[in-house]
Amino acid sequence: MSRAERSWAPPRRVSRRAAVRGGLALGLLLVAAPALRTQEGAGEAEAASGSATAALVGRIDGEIGLAQSAYVKRLLERAEAAGAPAVAIELNTFGGRLDAAVAIRDQLLDAPMDTVVYINKRAISAGALISLACDRLAISPAGTIGAATPVMAGPVQEMPQAVEEKYLSYFRQEMRVTAEATGRDGDVAAAMVDPDVTIDGLSEAGKLLTLTTAQAIEYGIAEVEASSLDEALVALGYGAGGSRVEPSWAETLAAFLTSQAIASILFMGMLVLGYLELQSPGFGALGAGAALCFLLLYFGHYLVNLAGWEEVLLLVVGLALLLIELVVIPGFGVVGVLGLLGVLASAVLVLMAGDWSDLSFSNPFSVEAFLQVMVTTAAALATITLLMRFAPGMGRTRLGSRLVLTEGLRRDAGYAAHDHAQDAIVGRRGTTTTALRPSGKAVFDGRRLNVETEGGYVDAGRPVVVLRVEEGRVVVRSAEEA
Repeated sequence: MSRAERSWAPPRRVSRRAAVRGGLALGLLLVAAPALRTQEGAGEAEAASGSATAALVGRIDGEIGLAQSAYVKRLLERAEAAGAPAVAIELNTFGGRLDAAVAIRDQLLDAPMDTVVYINKRAISAGALISLACDRLAISPAGTIGAATPVMAGPVQEMPQAVEEKYLSYFRQEMRVTAEATGRDGDVAAAMVDPDVTIDGLSEAGKLLTLTTAQAIEYGIAEVEASSLDEALVALGYGAGGSRVEPSWAETLAAFLTSQAIASILFMGMLVLGYLELQSPGFGALGAGAALCFLLLYFGHYLVNLAGWEEVLLLVVGLALLLIELVVIPGFGVVGVLGLLGVLASAVLVLMAGDWSDLSFSNPFSVEAFLQVMVTTAAALATITLLMRFAPGMGRTRLGSRLVLTEGLRRDAGYAAHDHAQDAIVGRRGTTTTALRPSGKAVFDGRRLNVETEGGYVDAGRPVVVLRVEEGRVVVRSAEEA
């Protein structure tokens, strides 16, 4: 199969009207985002009025992520606005993102009202840190809390691996000081993180500490055992029947969009589809797909206050600098490097629960987000390479036939970039059949060819001689001048 037969054709182009409609829709969604978030907050504040006599109740069930951090912040703000005496969180989790757990921990420690956590079955890993940050702690029968060693899951690792010592040291002390800040035993909290910390009669060397319900009460980590949240609130003196605050639609959507796997897929899709769009003329389905990935990635984080216009602006500036470097400035220099750094910094800020002040290689959360961006970028480059290598074979499938050009420009059909047989006519004489101004037609040994002069004019019916054949052009000169 010739190179021409294996060429990749861009997908079917989107009409100008459809592109305009899509652009307007994206623009309206971006403009409406602040209003949606504001209206949601206003509705919650209105619903919270009149609930100042009972604890405000929230729920975290499942993996701890960035959306849960925004949810707890909203819960605390609503309780403060309503004058609630306490905020109670029903918790059941195996853990999740450490940066999100630390953000929740800080919010709970800084809360102006009492904070209560009811461990409904388990508070493992990041859940243990969140539990220790609350003023009051109740636990269900057959509950557990502990096993909080931070781990990092790589793209080629079968199982998550424990982090290196400097990060372990940080989180060990984070757990210790959190427990001590809420009147609990810091050594017990540290033993949940570091297997080298031992407590007589409770934890052995080399094993992480996980407490049962009875052990948590015995060692002062939990105050009461309760079969339900209402029972726990009554036992702690707050009374049952507090109003509940469920995760909003924005937080539910953001929980999906901000998960590490989905965020990585969206970022990779933005890179791959954006590159393929640059290789195609005009603006089509690939560009629309890249724009959609960008919108879902940044808009999902923005909905729960995890991204602002600063990240979007940084990304736009970075892409603009890269475009200038690729189109205007030859080579790849300072402008291109600045553009690349802008894009990467924007992605790192979006994928971590922090702001500009947290962007540092000494911050383990920044490092984790940076590694996620690097791995995703490498995966995008590998995907682009594979597509360019194997996409021609997709044309034999039903779906691929819509994306890949299967019809070749064959020589026997009259298509040829250059007819090497024409090289043999250099020096031949012929006669023009049309005026050459400076191109036209001439006949050589009964063969009619398109020819052109070096700039002069030759009338029809005049003798010409072929000077050279280059890039499919037959250059001639008047035989009278030759």
